[in-house]
Amino acid sequence: MSDLLIAKIVLMPPLIAGVTLAVRKWGEGIGGLIGGFPWVAGPISFFIALEHGALFAASTVTSALLGSIGTTLFALVYALVASRFSWLPTVLISYAAFFAVAFLSLGRTVSLPAAAGLNLLVLTFVLYFFPKSRPVTETKKQPLYDIPLRMLVATFFVVLLTQAADYLGPTWSGILTPFPIMTSTLAVFTHAQRGADAASRVLHGLLLASYGFVVFLIGVSWLVPQIPIGPAYSILMIVTMIVNFVTIRVVKE
Repeated sequence: MSDLLIAKIVLMPPLIAGVTLAVRKWGEGIGGLIGGFPWVAGPISFFIALEHGALFAASTVTSALLGSIGTTLFALVYALVASRFSWLPTVLISYAAFFAVAFLSLGRTVSLPAAAGLNLLVLTFVLYFFPKSRPVTETKKQPLYDIPLRMLVATFFVVLLTQAADYLGPTWSGILTPFPIMTSTLAVFTHAQRGADAASRVLHGLLLASYGFVVFLIGVSWLVPQIPIGPAYSILMIVTMIVNFVTIRVVKE
C-alpha cells in the first residue's frame, strides 16, 4: 500500500471516534455542530490535492459547493422522514435527495461566487424551516461495536472516494467531496439508538457548521494553489474553526 493510503486508514478512525464521543458528551446539538467541521471532506480534499495537485483540488471547489447543497437537502429530508421510517429507508431516501442534486449539477457552468451564494441561500432557507425536534433525555448504553463500526464505515468511504478521483475527474470528485459520510454516519447511528428526534438534533447541528464548510471550500479555491498544501489546509482548518465558533455564539444569542 502507498504511504497516502496508509495515512487515510490511520487518520480517519480516530477522527470519527472523537466526533462520536463529542456527541455523547455535549449532546446532539453541539455534538452535531462539532461533527459538521470538515473532518471528512477536509481530508478528502487534502488527499486529492496531495495526489493530483493543488490546481486539481481547486478545480473541484465549484462542484463541491453544489454537492454541499445535496448534503444540506440530505439532512432536511432525513429529519422530515425519520419519524415515519426506520433508519434504513430513511437514509436511502435521503441519499436519493443528495444524488438528485448531484445529477442536476452535472453539465452546469456556474461561477464560484454563484455556487457559493446559492449554497448559502439554500442552507439558510433549510435552517429556517428545519423541523423542530423534542429534547431527548433518555440515555442508553451503547453496544461495544458502535464506535468501531462507525470508524470502519466512514474510513471505507473516504478511501473509496479519494482512490477513485483519477477515474471520477474534478467534477464528480468535487460533487462527492461533501458526500454525507459523517452526516449519514451520525444520523443513522443516532436514529437507530436514540430515535428520530435525537437524529434531527444532530443534523441541525451539522447544518449550522456548514457555513464554515463553505468558507473552507472557497479557501481551497483561493489559497491552496498559492502556498504549500500542508500550511494551506492548516490555515483553512483554523479559519473554519473560527467561523463555527462565531456561528455557535450567534445561535446562542
